[in-house]
Amino acid sequence: LELLVKQSSEVPRFVRADAAKVRQVLINLVGNAIKYTDRGSVTLRLGARPTDAPDRLRLDIEVVDTGIGISGEDQARIFEPFVQVGTDAGQHGTGLGLAITRKYLELMGGHIGVESTPGSGSTFRVELPVGVPQDSELVETAIDRGRVVGLAPDQPACRILVVEDRMENWLLLRRLLEEAGFEVRVASTGAAGIESFVAWRPHLIFMDVRMPVMDGLEATRRIRALEGGREAKIVALSASVFKEDRENVLAVGMDDFISKPFRGGEIFECLTRQLGVRLRYEESRAPSETMASASLPQGASEGLPTALRRELAEAVVSLDTARISELITRVSALDPTLGTVLSQHAEELRYTRILRAIEPAESREAGA
Repeated sequence: LELLVKQSSEVPRFVRADAAKVRQVLINLVGNAIKYTDRGSVTLRLGARPTDAPDRLRLDIEVVDTGIGISGEDQARIFEPFVQVGTDAGQHGTGLGLAITRKYLELMGGHIGVESTPGSGSTFRVELPVGVPQDSELVETAIDRGRVVGLAPDQPACRILVVEDRMENWLLLRRLLEEAGFEVRVASTGAAGIESFVAWRPHLIFMDVRMPVMDGLEATRRIRALEGGREAKIVALSASVFKEDRENVLAVGMDDFISKPFRGGEIFECLTRQLGVRLRYEESRAPSETMASASLPQGASEGLPTALRRELAEAVVSLDTARISELITRVSALDPTLGTVLSQHAEELRYTRILRAIEPAESREAGA
């Protein structure tokens, strides 16, 4: 299933809007499209149009899929709470995603519509008024401190426990933290998180709020009741952006709240806030170095052994970050330039670029 993003040149880099709500709208629409599309593509299109006010724009957002489509009767009800369409028994959910999406857009002065034919996919269209920030407002926003490369000198070791049942989330979080120099352990259930706390006494716990059997709220209550349980910092990880959910996690004794999908900067800002850690940041790359990572000449990896290319491709597909790092080190020994570019792609989690870079020439020609 191919995910495409198409953005017109009229879309500015920054707009003034409710970031949490806009993010959730996009997550809901793209997530739904993927959920109901078995093959083909999901496309996110972004455009912008001027309005009568010079400091306002109208964002046009379309999510187009090649999935099962929606009947005319269902199109009239899909934005109501607790309504789900489709006949696949394997599709799960609360039926609240589109209702929340419409409500958020109404609160922001926008609206949403859908066009669909059963069996031929669906197109959801969003129009959203946003502000155009002045240059003076972008000074703080545009500052990028860069990638965290480690703890500042003389920092004591910090133990971080990640309690999260979804592998894609804990893989990313563990990698971010370990590369920065933190000691990390992962628990995939609330009960396992409690056991890890007792045995390891972490300084901070990233706790997923929604987990089967024992959720993060109950796990937090039990940890707080244990010896030493009040000393550890506990940070909620949640896909919810509702104010009452934030209040609930704080009420059970959590110290902070981060919304999914999280970004590396948010994680490190939280660690600085809660533990007072000091971090080292990567120095800005020269423009030539940045451009070097954008693309590789065709056939750049042809000198690599076939077995090495195949092993790296398998590691990327399986998201084995430790193995990816090890194999890129082997690539660097044979081709330092290629190894540098692959390392940068890995750091930025651009795994598709790694696959394309090591794809053999015969595969490219066949694909063409």
